[in-house]
Amino acid sequence: MFPASHTLIAAISALACLASACSAQPASPSETSLDSRIEARIDETLAEGVAGAIVLVEVGGERHVFSRGLANRATGEPMADDDRLRMASVGKLYTAAVIHRLVLDGQVDLDRTAADYVEPARIEGVANANLATIRQLLNHTSGVPDYYDDAWDAQVSTVARNTPDTTLGHIQGRAADFAPGADYAYSNSNYQLLGLVAEAVTGQTLGALMDSIIFTPLHLQATGYNVSGDPHDRIHGYGRGDDANFDTFALQDNNGADGGVLASADDTATFLDAVFASDGALADIGRSMLSDKLDRGDGRYRALGPMYVQHESGLKLVTHSGYIDGYVTTVVRVLAPDITVIVHLNCSEPQLAGTLARDILFMLAAQGG
Repeated sequence: MFPASHTLIAAISALACLASACSAQPASPSETSLDSRIEARIDETLAEGVAGAIVLVEVGGERHVFSRGLANRATGEPMADDDRLRMASVGKLYTAAVIHRLVLDGQVDLDRTAADYVEPARIEGVANANLATIRQLLNHTSGVPDYYDDAWDAQVSTVARNTPDTTLGHIQGRAADFAPGADYAYSNSNYQLLGLVAEAVTGQTLGALMDSIIFTPLHLQATGYNVSGDPHDRIHGYGRGDDANFDTFALQDNNGADGGVLASADDTATFLDAVFASDGALADIGRSMLSDKLDRGDGRYRALGPMYVQHESGLKLVTHSGYIDGYVTTVVRVLAPDITVIVHLNCSEPQLAGTLARDILFMLAAQGG
């Protein structure tokens, strides 16, 4: 659940350069020539030492999934279109969607704090938990320290799974990074607090809320929260510390409110369409997410959940990335025209996913031009 690297953010920001080319409707991604070029570009990424990739491209409602390379180097098993993706921080979009539904239903106020909803014992000693608003937790201006630091990463277990008590306990007593609203710093702890807020106001688990608000209404049969033992969760991740070949499949940090969603690429695209398409089934949630945008410079904004990119020529897109040891995912949803690109790599090189997503969008734009 580490934040995106500066390299990845730069790659995503460069997507704004597509604006002029995207003014025309891109051609269908199912055309053989475009398919071949996308596959060749994915294979270039694999040649960087990446075992495998799953890439989804959607234009105007038509989807194509590209599965390339290996899900398991030891057995030689190839990637498959329906494999479940450990998306890490992309899961924050699902937690944000739950929070925004509760906001729209009047159960949560964006300008109240976690301490206004959560039992004091659950957040005792967590800096700014009683000061930062829900809005500031969503846009990472809370100043709440990030539990996912080097010390945490070093102790990620092959048995025990993350819980709010362990993650927030890791930062208990630590000083705030800054006063709420005074600065910006990506913090996974924000979403641990948001998960507790959602559970406190509803009396339901976050998993049950995701199911009732997102999974069931959208008929997402290949999506789950805090899933353990799913037979489609078979992609082995590679890379930890200085060992690029370390198999991270057994590590148990792909869970929790800040990164616990496991989903197929197809289901992920359905979710993104529902939230960010103008006529999507959850479009009111998407509008709420984009109702407040923190200017990060260079046409980038942190909205109340996703990153939002806007170019002066009019291109608008939302994006989020996720990275845990061995796995990296980038999702991009262009708001107009309707284009979705999802890139999942089983490696520890987040910049490769961002660059691949960017280059595929360039291809779509050129095809339309």
